[in-house]
Amino acid sequence: MSGVGEDGRPTSRAAGTVLLTGATGLLGTWLRRLAPPEVTLVSVVHHRTPPGEVVTVDLRDAGATTAALAAVRPHLVIHAAYAREEASIVDATRHVAEAARRVGAELLAVSSEAVFSGDGRPRSERSRPDPVWDYGRWKARAEDLVRDLDPGAAIVRLPLLVSRQPEDHVCRDIRAGSRSGGPSTWFTDELRQPAGAGEVAAALWAIADLPLDQRGGVWHLPGPERLSRFEIAVRTAEDLGLDPASVVGAPTPADASRPRDLHLTGARAQARIGWSPQPVLRRSR
Repeated sequence: MSGVGEDGRPTSRAAGTVLLTGATGLLGTWLRRLAPPEVTLVSVVHHRTPPGEVVTVDLRDAGATTAALAAVRPHLVIHAAYAREEASIVDATRHVAEAARRVGAELLAVSSEAVFSGDGRPRSERSRPDPVWDYGRWKARAEDLVRDLDPGAAIVRLPLLVSRQPEDHVCRDIRAGSRSGGPSTWFTDELRQPAGAGEVAAALWAIADLPLDQRGGVWHLPGPERLSRFEIAVRTAEDLGLDPASVVGAPTPADASRPRDLHLTGARAQARIGWSPQPVLRRSR
């Protein structure tokens, strides 16, 4: 962190009012838990309401988004809202970035490894996106909007996130399969670099803590291992104390337009914030 306050606790350059979108999602929950004590965190929500100061906004509504940021006047916006449809990714990001610019707020936008094709080649922070599916194309467009509207913004690409509290979707799907009495199926030939959601959230706050002239541009936060979705599911079942036979492996359908082997490198985060995450889903942790 940036220094030490009178009470001996670390102080942060992120101190002040921070507006967090996606506050009730998996990542948003961890960002709220790990927010520095100097931060006045205002959560943007659409449906569920978390503890603390909250504004209810549909980010697809440009006017409502502008009004919310004008009322709060944050010094930093962390745009961590997760969505799977175009308007909630592209339009929402445009509205957040435009509103942040109007009030003079700094911007940290969360993006995804999905902007790459997944051809197995390592991709650095300087690599050009080459998405092969709609979700990746929408995230890449959102990144372009952020760059156009705020060239000094930070864009942080994340891997698959693993979490127990709250549970990630792998946990939920495996539990659902176990309750129904049948196994759940996971791809054996689709590789990811999972990282713990708590470690990723801490890294995002560390990036936010950097001086503005050192924060801008693209960051990658890859996990330390490359695992198939099936391997992740097996580890998850073991971590939950369930029979590993509750998950089965299968190849990705030949006609599926999905990235098969996403491989991020994270040299910038390693050098600047000491990014060195632990392997996920080890019961000893």
